[in-house]
Amino acid sequence: MADANGKKSVDRRVAHCLRCHTPQDNLPKHLKRACMKKCTPEEVAAEVQKAKKSSKDWIRANRTWDYNDIVALLPHGRCRMALVRELLQRGFFINNMLHSADWEDLAGDTATTSTAATATTSTATTPTAPVAPAKAATSGPPSPEGSVSSRLLRLSSSSSSSSDSETSEPSWQKYVRSVSECQEILRVAKTDFLDVYRRLLVKKNVSNNRKTMYRYYCEAVVVLAHYQRPGVAEGMTVQEWVNRVRVGGRTVIAVSNQKTPTTQFSLTAEEEAWLQAYYAHIRPDDVGIGDCDSFFLSTKGNPVSNVASDISRLHDMFKLPKVASSQEIRRAAKTEAVLRFSESQRESVAHYLGHSTDVADRRNRMRMTEDTVTMAVRLDSVSDFSPHTSGQEAAAAERAPSITRDMEFSDFVERFPVSMDGQPPYKKERVEAGFPEDRFFYDKWRGCQYTEREKYLLSHFTQRKPSATEVGRLIKKEGWVTNHPKPEDILEKWCPAPKHIVENDKAILKSVSTQRWKGLAIKDFGGEKGQGVVATRNFTKGDIICDYHGKLITAAEGRLLMQDMQDEQGYLLFFKNHCIDAQTFPCECHPNLDTFGRRISHSRKDPNLKSLHCVLRVDGEDKDVILFRALEDIKVDTELKFDYGVNRRSFRGVGLGLE
Repeated sequence: MADANGKKSVDRRVAHCLRCHTPQDNLPKHLKRACMKKCTPEEVAAEVQKAKKSSKDWIRANRTWDYNDIVALLPHGRCRMALVRELLQRGFFINNMLHSADWEDLAGDTATTSTAATATTSTATTPTAPVAPAKAATSGPPSPEGSVSSRLLRLSSSSSSSSDSETSEPSWQKYVRSVSECQEILRVAKTDFLDVYRRLLVKKNVSNNRKTMYRYYCEAVVVLAHYQRPGVAEGMTVQEWVNRVRVGGRTVIAVSNQKTPTTQFSLTAEEEAWLQAYYAHIRPDDVGIGDCDSFFLSTKGNPVSNVASDISRLHDMFKLPKVASSQEIRRAAKTEAVLRFSESQRESVAHYLGHSTDVADRRNRMRMTEDTVTMAVRLDSVSDFSPHTSGQEAAAAERAPSITRDMEFSDFVERFPVSMDGQPPYKKERVEAGFPEDRFFYDKWRGCQYTEREKYLLSHFTQRKPSATEVGRLIKKEGWVTNHPKPEDILEKWCPAPKHIVENDKAILKSVSTQRWKGLAIKDFGGEKGQGVVATRNFTKGDIICDYHGKLITAAEGRLLMQDMQDEQGYLLFFKNHCIDAQTFPCECHPNLDTFGRRISHSRKDPNLKSLHCVLRVDGEDKDVILFRALEDIKVDTELKFDYGVNRRSFRGVGLGLE
């Protein structure tokens, strides 16, 4: 159905995904990106038709209830009243309600029935005509006095308010979860989470399962503790994390690359430390050879695409029966705000938690970081969750199942550290230490030692491929008799990265062409230093980091550009009789990108990058390219530096001897 402007209504396309049970404006796109990523187009199309048929069947048959069926399901009048009230509020239709006897049952089941409710029941002496869905849709809203639905809602409210001054809450509220209930997983899992956090800080071994639990918990903090949509955690990037801002003792993060509008949320100092531990100690191990710009990554190195499912898995890990959705906790927060805040404050909270894309987009564009911090502090008052562990949370954690109480391999390694020259523990030693008698940990320990020995052997032959005799001689020198790689295995795995291999590496060629280098972010250091480049993943010695991108001109043309420069920062790199002009910004081939190479800082005494001149076949033609190679292992958050080669900053490369 079209509106006045001739545009098709968006609601016509809304259909529920039968796999994740969420409403989707564009179901085919959702299935291709999330629930059916590995399925064929035919399977996706069949699923779409199945979902459409399910929606039509629900509208035809399942939106209308028969009151007699509800009576059969719930004989208890008060519970039945709560269910009917909830169904009517959610837009369902109920036929054949209510008979006079039923009204009396409802009144009789209440602990204390008010006079108003009794008067209402006495007026309903004849059965009410069925309320047909078609008629309700076309005849307009019924009058307040004649509507059976309205009378039922009034009876429910009256009996709830007057029937139980002794009970703590109306019966219908028992079906609405509070903020505290929605955040139960954060309290129950915190003890295990903090145990992993402490291990990460002291660089102890942590199993993959516990690392995954740690990521799930960090996602839950964003969604459940800060009332954000799952799309915020899914769309958050490392660049946005690097550029976080500290305001009033909190850290504000602005997320724009997501399915929902640009938004900001504010973390406490403890929560920032938790996410930084994930960023520095867990995420680097998950970064694959593909896209690593997303902040939260799966164990396979892919961006997390379904945070709601991750939070559901976190509930399963700790055997909590119910999963709190993003919509549910935001709705609960709005309810708490009505009870605690003034009208203007309630309006601010409603806009902050608003589900409407248009409203959220308009508000988030105007929101300042100070407003975000103010709103976060205000919402903390409706939350029972705190980064600090309380006695109540510790008791909840004791009652809940724990994923850390069973012996894990990390505990085994802590008791029996893996080393290249050590011996695996005997069965008697394992049993006395409290570990199982089987060989599972024993074999895994030997596997770790084998890997360490393999890395050690490969690290000794970086310049050229060794012979089997040389590898065997080194193994004999170390005194290894068993559990070591054979010389033939080392020869097979040895893989240097000489210049001619670099020039034919497809991944490097693609990165030079697109300027989409992974694992880097531009950071503003402020003051005189200005912008620089930091690593968002770990790099090893010899890795190609990025290139110095710009227009290739002659050295003479480069010197002409320098005539107007004094000692201000310049972006010209000279080699042979050529010059790469990164001073002209943006470049013609990538007008929308600020390339990384031109932002790398200078360091004569402590560089961690070295320039390498190569001739690459880029976009069908040979091009002279300057690549940067790691001089040492580079950790996350380390600033990248290289020696410009000469004293004058605008005259880079001349003293480097690039051939």
